[in-house]
Amino acid sequence: MDFPVDVLGSMSQEDLQRSAELYMSDLLYSNPDRPEHFTLPNSKQIPLSVSTSGFVPLYGADLNQKVLALFAPEEQSTAVALYLVDRWWAVEDILKTSDPSREGLQKVSTLGERIVLYVLNRIVYRAKEMGKNEVPFLCHTENDYAKVLWKDGEAIGFYSVKPEGSLCNSFVTQCYQLPVMDSLFVRKAHRGNGYGLRILEDFVDCFKEEALGLR
Repeated sequence: MDFPVDVLGSMSQEDLQRSAELYMSDLLYSNPDRPEHFTLPNSKQIPLSVSTSGFVPLYGADLNQKVLALFAPEEQSTAVALYLVDRWWAVEDILKTSDPSREGLQKVSTLGERIVLYVLNRIVYRAKEMGKNEVPFLCHTENDYAKVLWKDGEAIGFYSVKPEGSLCNSFVTQCYQLPVMDSLFVRKAHRGNGYGLRILEDFVDCFKEEALGLR
């Protein structure tokens, strides 16, 4: 079975968004008294309606590039599924791959990989696994340098880097004077296995400058 990351490599953001907009148009004319349902991996059923579906920005402040998300009626702040490749996919399945070569740390380059990064950062980390005293990571932009950590067909972590010369943020003209790792995350179930150290070693190996930074 192919998962979104396996088939979105050749699909553009425009095509993905157009497909979702057509779906939402059809949903507007569906019978609200007899909605269809999407079944999550835990067997919970989510009604498919305009009140449980909505577009969310894929790259934070960039409101032009969006994905269609599904929300449980009792929890409207955290998506439980995304509409990709003409169907709904549960968050857990978006993090899977059927490609055996996708193992270890892989640089994010395709739309599908950007969506995996979004799910890990905005849904898994921020909504489910962030500690009480931790500060959420900023949203990744479309061109951020990032790598996703894959293990046994599942995305279990990521890190991202602001290269030397990139803007500190979109509101100032100051630039980073050296490559800075600005986010690092490993899922709780996989911590204690040396993945954090592996990520730090990969960061050092990929950026050969004399000075590197951690944010």
